[in-house]
Amino acid sequence: MKDLVRNLHIERQDASGRPETITLEEWTGAVELMEGVRMAKGDAAVTNPLTEQVVTLPNRGGDAEIFREDCHKWLRALFWTPDGMVRFAEPGMAEDPIIPVASKLANTLRAHVCDEDGKPYRKAGSQSL
Repeated sequence: MKDLVRNLHIERQDASGRPETITLEEWTGAVELMEGVRMAKGDAAVTNPLTEQVVTLPNRGGDAEIFREDCHKWLRALFWTPDGMVRFAEPGMAEDPIIPVASKLANTLRAHVCDEDGKPYRKAGSQSL
């Protein structure tokens, strides 16, 4: 059985280590500063490969797309949430650009890329991100 997708997120913490909200304005400002990333327009629609059912994911105004050189397409990959985090799926391939992009955005926001448990993300088998 194939492993389920792990979700990662960009999270900022205050001086005491508690999550600190990343506002939508901060998020859109960081995206605007970065080449190869743009804010997405409209809702996302994905097709379940098993059932072929189309599922619509509402855009809360903070969805962002990254440009994938390998397929020459803009792909929706980063999702700002009202709880002040930016969520995205852990990449399945080493050459996927999402981790470097998310890391740069996190640095701009004085934040970190974290795993599902809120711990700093480390690629499998590596000492650091």
